[in-house]
Amino acid sequence: MASYLLRPRLSDLRWQMWLAVLVLASRPASSTAEEPRIVVATNWQAEQMEALAKKTQTASTDDDRLEYLARQSWLRRWKPGKMPSAPSDAPFESELVDEPLLKHLERPAEVASSVWQQMIALQTQLLVVDTDDERKENLRRTIPLAKQLETVLSDELPTASQPLETPTGWALAYTRYRLGRAVAYRELPVVREAWPISNPERYEKELVAIYTRLTEQTEQDRPEFILLQDRMFRRSGKKGRALELLEANRRSIEPKWYLKKRRDLLKELGWDPPYHEAARLYRQAGYDDDQ
Repeated sequence: MASYLLRPRLSDLRWQMWLAVLVLASRPASSTAEEPRIVVATNWQAEQMEALAKKTQTASTDDDRLEYLARQSWLRRWKPGKMPSAPSDAPFESELVDEPLLKHLERPAEVASSVWQQMIALQTQLLVVDTDDERKENLRRTIPLAKQLETVLSDELPTASQPLETPTGWALAYTRYRLGRAVAYRELPVVREAWPISNPERYEKELVAIYTRLTEQTEQDRPEFILLQDRMFRRSGKKGRALELLEANRRSIEPKWYLKKRRDLLKELGWDPPYHEAARLYRQAGYDDDQ
């Protein structure tokens, strides 16, 4: 008799099944479909954190240790299924210095009028060809223009007019940034196919020299030029540090570029779960790689 009393009645089992069905039905379909992916992603995250902790302990150089720590830092903050999109107020303009237009500036007394007009003409031409929409297509024009403008600015501007405390100094820094970005774009597969890098060693020296001139002038990280710094980290294999730099400056970056570069870095790291989430957010924001 006792065993009979402990045995659940058929009506009770049916009631429990109906309750389970009702609970599942009341939840959004996307939520229930997402749960297995989140579980898989969470397990993957734990495994990666454990592996990175071991790599950090056994790293042979400080550079490697910094890289593994950066990767750990990003993964620790990531909540599967809750990756944030780009900040709604980005770029936060008050934190950025706009590129000065030489034609709106007063000519330094030490610069000849004809040289100043040459600077203005070169900058005007550079701004016409180096645009978001046609940057890749115009590299053959952008690079020589930027080189010529950098040379005349650095040679002809007085020393006092070249630091970032001056508008002309910012014009020089932006020129170096545009030059470095254009040269770095030559590594993109679609660009290399149309314009192969014939001498990789010379190319490497040129890009590093341009970037060094920019960083020596700025003397510190500047959000205006962060995407070139990020690319330099990325191309040297420091993808974790590139990812952390991107996140630290996300409010200073156009949403499209922040979302795209985050997605691309996660793919290059081989981190499939966060990569797929980042790719979805990029698409949901209305962007695609053909834009």
